Amino acid sequence: MAVRRKAKPVEEVPEMTEVTAEEYTEDDDWDGSVEEMPADITPDDVVAEAPKRRGRAPLTLPAAAARFEKAKAAVERLAATDVEAERQKILGQMDRLTERLAKLDGHETAVKAAGEELREAEAAFNAAVASVRGE
Repeated sequence: MAVRRKAKPVEEVPEMTEVTAEEYTEDDDWDGSVEEMPADITPDDVVAEAPKRRGRAPLTLPAAAARFEKAKAAVERLAATDVEAERQKILGQMDRLTERLAKLDGHETAVKAAGEELREAEAAFNAAVASVRGE
């Protein structure tokens, strides 16, 4: 008997974004002042927006490299296929299958002819057995 179980609630996973930072170096000439942000840029504009598609993570270098390698392998595999040789191979198979189908079309009449031959052979055999017994 099958047991039904309650579905587990879906947990929300916070979206993660990949960030890179410049290497930290000490500036000997720094006087401690902070640069002002340009007036036409608001702090919200500075933050890069991650793609808002559900189920899709931002494309990272390893994922892009894997996708490139898969595409490259697919192109090489397709380029290596000899289309004419494959076409001739398939056409040969089709010819052989057509011949087999032609034999199957006459199968019913061949079965009837073989059955008739069997009955005639059986009658001849029975007659030979009867003549040997002297009947």
